[in-house]
Amino acid sequence: MIAPIFKNAKDAKDFTVVEISYFPWEKDGETHPESYAAIFAVEGEGIHALLWSFEEDVLCSCTKRDDPVYTDSCLEVFLMPIEGDNRYINFEVNKKGVYLSQIGTCREDRVFIKSLTELEPLIGTMEIIENGKTAWGYEIVIPESLISELYCTDYHVDESIIKGNFYKCAELSKNPHFGTFFPVNTEKPDFHRPEFFGEIHFRKA
Repeated sequence: MIAPIFKNAKDAKDFTVVEISYFPWEKDGETHPESYAAIFAVEGEGIHALLWSFEEDVLCSCTKRDDPVYTDSCLEVFLMPIEGDNRYINFEVNKKGVYLSQIGTCREDRVFIKSLTELEPLIGTMEIIENGKTAWGYEIVIPESLISELYCTDYHVDESIIKGNFYKCAELSKNPHFGTFFPVNTEKPDFHRPEFFGEIHFRKA
């Protein structure tokens, strides 16, 4: 997947949109919402990701940071932003913009980001109306400063190849579903499987 790097946020217009379309754990007769993601970077600012879903009957019960938002209707981005460092950051967000954020190498060693730094991502919710359908979603900006502090390095947006994935889930909704962009080949839903992350190529626009 190619992710462009822009000099200014206002220039961020042409970027690839991908569909979160891999739903291998569905039972017969179940349906999943049409969901999408995009990613790009802005020099001197950080990594931007946009995720949205044309989901009906949206469940949105979590109200505090690091509540189990994955049980709500949730869109998630997992990234391994530093080449050579196998720790990945996960941001899981519901319709209200309430989010859970962690860092670690796998499911078992997750650490809440708020315990490591006071810096936070910037999250703005959005609504998209297209062909008579309405989607909920958000844009997240992961600042260079946040990545620098979490990884104890001087991180700046530059051309690189990182790894990650985009997810859609709703564990406790009327229509539970678990979907990914890059395929995850596990018997049961499990998003914390970095061995299935795909490559994201950051290239100057």
